[in-house]
Amino acid sequence: MERPRLCLVNAPRVLARAFADLGCAIVADLTPDGGDLDVAEALGGQEPELLVQVETLGSRVLLRGLGGLSCRKVFWALDPHLNGYWQAAYGRLFDLVLSTQTKWNADLSALGQKAVRHLPFFGAELPWTPWERRSREIAFVGRVTAQRPARRWLLDFLERRYGPRLSAASDLTYPEMIAFYRDSRFAPNESITGEINFRLFEAASAGCLVLGQDIGPEQDALFEPGREIEVCAHVAELAAVLDSLLKNPRAARTKALAARERVLREHLPAHRAARLLELAASCGDNAARGPEADAWFGLSQFLLWEAGRLPMRPESMAGLLDSLPPWPPMLAARLRFPAQAGDRDEEALAALAAVLAGNVHAGDADVDLAGSMAALRLSRFDLARQFWFRHLKTLPRPAKALLEPPADPAHLCALWARVPRRGLPPLRAGFPFDLERHLPTRSAECLFLALRLRPGDMDLTRALEALLEPCPGLETMRLGLLSELTLRARTDWRLGLAAGLADLKCFRLEPGLDEIALALENARNQGQEAAFRRALEARDPRGLVSRSLF
Repeated sequence: MERPRLCLVNAPRVLARAFADLGCAIVADLTPDGGDLDVAEALGGQEPELLVQVETLGSRVLLRGLGGLSCRKVFWALDPHLNGYWQAAYGRLFDLVLSTQTKWNADLSALGQKAVRHLPFFGAELPWTPWERRSREIAFVGRVTAQRPARRWLLDFLERRYGPRLSAASDLTYPEMIAFYRDSRFAPNESITGEINFRLFEAASAGCLVLGQDIGPEQDALFEPGREIEVCAHVAELAAVLDSLLKNPRAARTKALAARERVLREHLPAHRAARLLELAASCGDNAARGPEADAWFGLSQFLLWEAGRLPMRPESMAGLLDSLPPWPPMLAARLRFPAQAGDRDEEALAALAAVLAGNVHAGDADVDLAGSMAALRLSRFDLARQFWFRHLKTLPRPAKALLEPPADPAHLCALWARVPRRGLPPLRAGFPFDLERHLPTRSAECLFLALRLRPGDMDLTRALEALLEPCPGLETMRLGLLSELTLRARTDWRLGLAAGLADLKCFRLEPGLDEIALALENARNQGQEAAFRRALEARDPRGLVSRSLF
């Protein structure tokens, strides 16, 4: 099979070598540090048949001029769970977007990406270090910051329970990290939003037994639970599994070795390179070209600027937005822009009035929500309501709760939070949403604003907690909401059970068990112990929490 001539952008060295080993001629291997790069100029007249850009996890790189290239183009999103809010727009410049997370296939598609396929990260072929020669038992590598409280709680739990058997490290180079894992036996794993992270592949490659969160079928398809890795729904399960394995190192070693063999069999750079070429060969012609490509490139710049990830003066950004066509995503960006740029109230009001007067893109959720929230920021509740009512008219079967006219700004925000949004997640994952700087674009963000306008409202708090409950990785956020709810309704055992289980998900063993025990006591006092047992069993299928209570 003839291999394509490649242009690689920020591809890891091991991946570049894998392409070369497969017979691909690499006509350009670009490694820009960040910002935007004119790709045609960088190619210097060379014509690849396939361009592959791999997301960089530090400085974001935008390729300018992709719309002018005739070759097939592929973007590999390594962290879509943190960058999907801008990658969906940027991905329109490519024929195919590859996502390391299967759940983000649907999410990126909902954000407008035409072709998304799954391609997980990869491990490495490393020498096997016999377990009896390893000096560390439990290893954890990762930064602990105020933004990652669950990681701090995990380390606190491990330190209290296992003391000197735990070795923790941060800010290691890649070779240092691999050496650390090769000298360790067990690797508890914690991810940000329930995603498949690099640590799974890195630790497994080094022959560590990974004890990961129970993420579900996506992780199970990569490594078999119970045979190659261990998965735990919460910290009580982690404690039970790790206690058992420490007493039976031979069984643990067998599983760690099986995971390493799985890496060698299925998860090396060569496997990913071959699969990428296969997917690229079968995808359609989806990349935007010409002026359309310029528009999506400009929107990508705005989305990064909005998140504080792209340095650009507001005046320059205003000019860029003015140059974009008035398509719904671009118009929504224009309406959100003045709130962050500052001192542009007259300009913002004129834009809102023009959209309403011309009935521009009425019914588009992005445009109408942006207009409504921009009007609220300008203290123009009358205009905010107009955007709401024009959107409501276009809903085919609005729920009864949406038909009640918005009584005040908080009520309006709560109504917007209930509007169906094409399967979009309730938050822009990875986006540093700040009520002082940003306008809401998602349902949970609308409820955050509603609670700011009406602090302590229990109905809004319950609605927000219910919205976040199915979203992996948001347990720490839910804990704050549940704490407030349980303070107001101390005898509601359902709230207490939810708070306790969220504690356990966040690696808070003792507080979680105490909260659940109190919920059980409240349920007994109300004659609802049977209902409590059923609710707990549904959320604790292995029964570890139940055994600690009954």
